[in-house]
Amino acid sequence: MSSFRFERAENFNPTLLGRSLCMDFDAVVSAFEADAEKRTKGALSSYIYDMPQYPGDPVEGGINYARYVKLPTSFIPQKQPPLLKQFASVVKKYIRAESSFFDLGPGPNWSVTRNTIPALRVLNPLAYFAVDIELTFTEEACRVIEREFPDMKVQAIAIDFHSKVLPYPQSGVSVVWYPGSTLGNLPSLPGQTFIENKFVADHLKLLHRTNGFSQENKESQHYLVILMDSRKDDVNSMINLYVSPEARECFLSILFKLKRDLRANTFKPESFVYNPQWNEQSSAVEHVFTALETQEFTITDCFTNREAVIKIYEGENYVLANSIKPSCEEMRAMLINSGWEPLESLRDTEGQFHIHLALAST
Repeated sequence: MSSFRFERAENFNPTLLGRSLCMDFDAVVSAFEADAEKRTKGALSSYIYDMPQYPGDPVEGGINYARYVKLPTSFIPQKQPPLLKQFASVVKKYIRAESSFFDLGPGPNWSVTRNTIPALRVLNPLAYFAVDIELTFTEEACRVIEREFPDMKVQAIAIDFHSKVLPYPQSGVSVVWYPGSTLGNLPSLPGQTFIENKFVADHLKLLHRTNGFSQENKESQHYLVILMDSRKDDVNSMINLYVSPEARECFLSILFKLKRDLRANTFKPESFVYNPQWNEQSSAVEHVFTALETQEFTITDCFTNREAVIKIYEGENYVLANSIKPSCEEMRAMLINSGWEPLESLRDTEGQFHIHLALAST
C-alpha cells in the first residue's frame, strides 16, 4: 500500500492535508516582507520536517532529516539519550509515580525508544500522552509505548501545542517531556536577543498551562523538562552541523513546500543559495536563503481564498529558519521570565546540550 496521501501531483489538495500541516499563509508573507527590518526571521522553521504527499513530490525534509540524524556529525542520537536518561533520575526526586507524562513531538520509533522509554522506566507515570500536530506520528509513538508498558494508560493527542493548551491530567501532576528541537526552531525578530524573543516566551507560557489546571490547587503540580542545543565558543562548530547535503536538503525542502501548499505555480524554488550563519545577538544559527534572481509570484490560502503577491529580489538574503542555541544561563532566565521556576539543570560533558527541570509558578 502506498504511503502517499495522493496518487499523483494533480490530485494534491491542501484542504485535505489540513490547516495544521499546510504552510501558513501569514508566515510566508512575514518571511518575505519587502522591508528586511520588518521580516520575521525563521518564520518557516517548522516546515523542515515535512514529507512528500505524492510520488515525485520534492518536499522531502522529513526524509532528509532522518538521514541527517544518523550521520556521525549529528550529536542528536549519540548525546541526547544518555543525558535524558541521567536527568530522569533527577526528575524522579521531585515527581511522584502517579503522574501524567506528555511527550511533545515524540519523533520516530528510534527517538521514542532511546529518548522516552528509559525516562518512563525511571518515572513510572500513570499515563502517557504522545502529542504532535500529526496524528499518525502520535499513534506510532503510542504503539511503541504500549508494547513496552502494557499496563500504562496510553493516548495519542493530535494538537498544535504551539497554539493550544495541553489537557488537564486526572492525576493532577503532569510532566511535559520536551527533548525535541521544536522550541529551538521558533522565529525571532531582527535586533532582538534570545531573552527578548517573544515567540519563545509565549510558547513557554502556553506550556505553563493545562486545560483546567488550577494554580490554587496545591495538589496540582505541572513540571517541564526541556533539552536545548547549547551555544558554543567555536562558532564554526555550530554552523558545520548544517553543511552536509542531508541537512541542506531539509531546509531547501521548505521552498518546495511553499510552492506546493500555497499554489505558487510560477515560483522557482531552485533559484536560491542556502547558507547557515551564526547570529550572536539572537543566539541562533540562521538558515539564510539568498535569491539568485528577482521573482514575483502569487500565493493562495486555500482555506480563506486570500491571495498575496510576493516579490523576491536578486541578491537579497531571507532567513527562513532558525536553530536557536541559547546558553544554559540564557535558558534559565527565559524560563523565569515565562512563569517557570527552575529546579535543576544538567549539561553533557562535551557541552553540546543542557537540560532543565522547571515547575509552573503559582
